[in-house]
Amino acid sequence: MLSPTHIADPTLVQTTVKVRAVILGTGSIGTRHLRVVRDLVGAEVLAVPVRAIRRSELRSSGFEVCSTLEEAIAAGARAVIIATDTARHVTDLRSALQLRCPVLVEKPLAANTSGLSDLAPEIDRANHRVFVACDLRFDTSLLRFRQRLPEIGAVHAVRIECQSYLPAWRTNRDYRQSYSARAAEGGVLLDLTHEIDYAVWLFGAPSRVFARLQNSGRLEIESEEAADLYWETPDGAAISIRLDYLSRATHRTMHAYGESGEIEWDGVAQTVTLRIDNECPQTEQFPQERDATVRDEDTAFLRAASGGDPVNLTTFEEGALAVSICDAARRSSVSGKFETLTDWRAA
Repeated sequence: MLSPTHIADPTLVQTTVKVRAVILGTGSIGTRHLRVVRDLVGAEVLAVPVRAIRRSELRSSGFEVCSTLEEAIAAGARAVIIATDTARHVTDLRSALQLRCPVLVEKPLAANTSGLSDLAPEIDRANHRVFVACDLRFDTSLLRFRQRLPEIGAVHAVRIECQSYLPAWRTNRDYRQSYSARAAEGGVLLDLTHEIDYAVWLFGAPSRVFARLQNSGRLEIESEEAADLYWETPDGAAISIRLDYLSRATHRTMHAYGESGEIEWDGVAQTVTLRIDNECPQTEQFPQERDATVRDEDTAFLRAASGGDPVNLTTFEEGALAVSICDAARRSSVSGKFETLTDWRAA
């Protein structure tokens, strides 16, 4: 096993960020952003919980709490992180844009493309400082995969798998009551949209998608438990993706096959393995703390909010494209045919 190579942008780590942020929504992911921004990024942060009952809990944890985004902006916040339920994202994003603030919206950007086109003029007025939180773009092992990908030559096939067991995600809460279980905003397509985001980021966007979504009834949820997607890239590479909530062992891998060899990313083991012709496989490991990707993502966002380089942040347009792919996948699962992506600007 080779020694790990540092891939993360060193300027993102342990750098003081002066922008004061506000987190809208303080569920599990919102609370994570609060803690990471305050304790790891070192920036001032305010909380705007959706549920009033959360205010005293947050104050007891040492966070400054506001009742509304407007109140937070009046208190000096100049960047908004939206971590509310997916069904609220478009409405909450519009509210933040009206306050003329840069915004980072938790993935997925929206439950579907409806209403995204109406935001385009406001995005333009915000100088495109609107991003989607896909923190795997800051995963050091995935970045190493991206760096070494050209070594296998022209890619002809990619297999991506992300499988886990939904009941084990949050053991302190009935998963059947979570947003993941709701058909309107949950399911593996939206929940695991990371895989769609980095597939497009690495290999290019499709023009049409074939998919099959399934609900076996085993988990007693409304949304799809499993999804299989297939598309071809502009360069002709075949992309296949398996997503499911049903697998007891957590599994997140990507294999790319090229004219000179193949490369594998294991997101759980945090390894990259390169196989070129008949040479011995080269495996590198990139140990990374759980919050490191969110730390680097939030740091990049807060710096971009001050006019800095957004580094690897997912743009609004890229987030909208991922939602368009999900929409096409749903249509394909019903029609049994390839479905062309609908331009989100016209949705």
